[in-house]
Amino acid sequence: MTLTETLQLKEKYLQYEDLRALDYCEKRWQEAGRPTERWQMINFLERMLTELKNQGGYPRVLLLRKKEIQRGAYTIPQPGDVPEGACSCFDGWLLGGRPCQCDKGEPHREQFRKWGMNV
Repeated sequence: MTLTETLQLKEKYLQYEDLRALDYCEKRWQEAGRPTERWQMINFLERMLTELKNQGGYPRVLLLRKKEIQRGAYTIPQPGDVPEGACSCFDGWLLGGRPCQCDKGEPHREQFRKWGMNV
C-alpha cells in the first residue's frame, strides 16, 4: 500500500506540483518505515509539511488530511481491517470505474444492462 492509498488521495484532482511533492513524500514515507499509526502519521505529515514549505510549498490536501486525522474525522486504514471476502468498493464502484459485484453495485450493473451493455 502506498502513502496516497493510505491517505486515500485522488491524484486526478491534484496539480503537477502537488504530484511532485507527493512523490517526494512517498519516498520519505518508505524511508520512515511506512508509519500507519495515528500519531506516527500525524508527526510524519507535520515533518513533510515543514520540509515542503521550506522547498516552496506543499499540497493543501496533506494539511487537510493531517487535521482530519487529528480531529478523528479520518481513520487510517490498517492492514487486516477489511475482513476476508468483504467488499472494499466505494458506493458500488471499483477503483477502475467498473460496478462492483457486491449488492451495492447491482443498481449500477442494472443501469448498464438497460443501456444494452454487458458487465
